[in-house]
Parts: sequence; C-alpha cells; structure tokens
Amino acid sequence: MTSTPHTRKPTSAVNVSLRECRLVTGRVLRTLGVPRGAVPAARDTTVVAQALGLDALRRLREDADALRATAVLRSHRRTDGPDTVVDARGRHALVAAPDLLDLAVALTHRHVKARVTVTDVARPELLDVLPVQAAEFGVALTVSGGGLVLDCAPLPDPAPAPESPLDHVLRHGLDVSTDLWWSLFHLGNEALTPDSDLSRQHTGRSVFDESGRIVGEVGEDWADKPAGHKAAGQAQDPILSDGR
Repeated sequence: MTSTPHTRKPTSAVNVSLRECRLVTGRVLRTLGVPRGAVPAARDTTVVAQALGLDALRRLREDADALRATAVLRSHRRTDGPDTVVDARGRHALVAAPDLLDLAVALTHRHVKARVTVTDVARPELLDVLPVQAAEFGVALTVSGGGLVLDCAPLPDPAPAPESPLDHVLRHGLDVSTDLWWSLFHLGNEALTPDSDLSRQHTGRSVFDESGRIVGEVGEDWADKPAGHKAAGQAQDPILSDGR
C-alpha cells in the first residue's frame, strides 16, 4: 500500500530534483564505505523514506560516523522458515532495509505469510519505509514493535495505485533544509576524484600510478610518452582505468 508523501517545507529550504537527491545521496553512501553494489538500493530507500517524511537525509548526516563503522557488515539470518530472526549487527536501517525487503518478499512468495523479527538495527523507525516498497512487489507488509517486527502477506488485488513517493519527487522535487543539503553535498564530494589541474581537463580513460593518483589520460598526454617512460618516482607500470 502506497501513501502520498507529506513533508513540511523547512523555513529555509532548497527544492532538489530526484536526480540531484539520488546523486548526492549515492555519493554520501560511497563516501561512508557502503559497498558499491549496495549503494543503489540504499540510495533509493533513503530517498523514498525522505519523501515519506521520515527525515532520512538528516539521519544519514547525523549518523554518518556510525554508518561508516558498520557499512561493510552483513546482516545474519539466525533462523529459517516463515518466522525468522535477522541480526542486523548494528547496521543502519537505511542500509539494512533493502536486504530485509528482499527477504520479506521472498518469504511471502514461498510461505504466503511470514514474519521477520529484526534485532540490533540502528534507527529502526526508518524501517517504516518498507510497507511502501514491499507493495511494489505485491506484498502487504506491516511494521510493529518500534520497527523491529515485519509481518508479511500477499497484497489483495490492488485498486489503482496512488502516486508513488518517487513519482511525487520526480514531479515536484523534494524540499530539504538548506544547511542539511549543503552539508550532505560537501560530504558526498569526498567520493570524487581530488580536484587538480589534471582532473579538470581530462575526460577519457585515465592512467593511475600504483597509489591511485591520476598521472595521465590515454589518447592525450599519455599517448605522447615514449615507450617504457615512467613518471618521476613511479616504480611500476601505470594502471589503466579498465584494469590493464
């Protein structure tokens, strides 16, 4: 079941597009060490939660250090069957939620009715985003116990769905506190290549030295280097951006 997003516009706010919100949120998650393959799902979970009024972007910024500390951990499923317990191992709900969603949908399709009990998850109240996301997979999911118990069943034949949170953001943008937005923006910039004269002028396949520093670009400056040339202090052959 989906619900219409309803957020109060902050006193001083910027209206950001869906693309901007996804871009900055994704960069922040990468900065905090979330594995690349997990970033898109955690990013969209964060945007949907923000659109639902769960203040997910503020939680993302406030909990940055805690999220960084648990970013590479994996939740552990302690029991099998339709009534299962998942130990999130201290992971933040914005990162743990996509895994819980996948499990809830799979259990519902296999057992018709299922319950997932979650332990040791940070910011469990943010798991209130899951009912909206589960509905897209034909699952009616309810959250109780302060966000720690997920009850799942097949969604009845749906009526015409109202506008989804992401559709709402796509059409109307998202109002975010100005200070919060720029704080996230600058944090997310840490995921980018460090600014330099070279980084501002190259657009093709990069050449890196063994420490990861950009030393040239194939087809331009590097193509002019004589065979066997090594930059000053470079102990090994350069590494191309495609891994060769």
